Amino acid sequence: MMRNSSLLKLTILIANFACMADMVIIPAAGGIFAAFPDADPKLLDLILTGPMLASIAGSLLCGFLARYFSKKYILIGAYVLFIIGSCGGAWFANIYYVLVMRMIVGFAYGFVPTGIFALVSELYEEEEERSVMVGLVTASVAIWGIILACISGFLAVDDWRYSYYVYYAAIPILLMLVVFLPKTPPEGCNKEVVEERMPIFKVGGVALACFGFNTLYNIVVYYIAIYLQEAQIGDASTAGVITSMGTLGCMVSSLFFGKIYSGLKGVTAAVAYIAMAVAFIILSHPADIWTIGAMCLLTGAAFGIGINYYYMHSSMIVPPSIISLVMAIIAIAMNLGTFASSYALTLFQTIMHVRTIAPTFLYVGVIFGIWGVLSITSTKFFAKKSDGIEV
Repeated sequence: MMRNSSLLKLTILIANFACMADMVIIPAAGGIFAAFPDADPKLLDLILTGPMLASIAGSLLCGFLARYFSKKYILIGAYVLFIIGSCGGAWFANIYYVLVMRMIVGFAYGFVPTGIFALVSELYEEEEERSVMVGLVTASVAIWGIILACISGFLAVDDWRYSYYVYYAAIPILLMLVVFLPKTPPEGCNKEVVEERMPIFKVGGVALACFGFNTLYNIVVYYIAIYLQEAQIGDASTAGVITSMGTLGCMVSSLFFGKIYSGLKGVTAAVAYIAMAVAFIILSHPADIWTIGAMCLLTGAAFGIGINYYYMHSSMIVPPSIISLVMAIIAIAMNLGTFASSYALTLFQTIMHVRTIAPTFLYVGVIFGIWGVLSITSTKFFAKKSDGIEV
């Protein structure tokens, strides 16, 4: 199957459904917390962000298995596990059962972004062509996020378990993977793989930046429903719509990422940091629903620019034979950041001596602002050295 096949591209984009599995859970967070009022708050936090920790194992295993198996079979296996954990995730209203199934989902979707971005890097070799496809992949993730958050939010109004019905869409997607994905050769078939080394400091710099970026961004993503409850604005359906604004912003910036990257190059990430700073600082003050929606739109757009840059830049600084491993490292950094977001929120609340969420956004905004300035400065400095780490 040719790389330019419309069905192949469509399948790659649709397969990102699994990457947005948490968009089903986020609007239902209030209902899940209310369903288990006596549960340990740490268990409830694990239901929200724990799957990102489980996804680390999936991402690592994907990078390893890509040496021996086609990415097609890896993604098919991941989707089978995903269907088991997601479709059956709410069959029993028991907090431990829900948590275990969420962990299965997390492990499964740890394979998906790693496998998909590695497949894109393999099929699309030219920098311009690859940057466009990377942007489209992330845009498709955002589109799924909008759809899933809105549908789940309305379903969760009556019962949080109804949200899980959305996951049944994964079944026909599995069939598309079987039929339309090409059987690519294992990366281990490359006899030169043993001679190629990973640029540890460059990849490590990008991964570290990705971790911090995702940690701070996901504070607003995972806790927007509670943020709205504290402000007494709307219900679960409102949270679903507001969450979809972030994914809409991500979709738009991702669709145009090829042009954005072409124009900004080394300062691409810095623009994302500064946009995040503006949005978080505004959200730290009392705001109406329109302002909140606009700022979530801005954070989503900034996230799309930043995360596409991390994947794009890391794929261009390593040899083809270790792309899956590097994609796994970036995916792990992302997922660790998502997992750490709840703990970062708790840290900020402790520092500020508050129990609510909005005041902590000021800290996040200031950090992003400083980061943006430092990123611009370091990019210019290392550009002169011609061998810098762009983060």
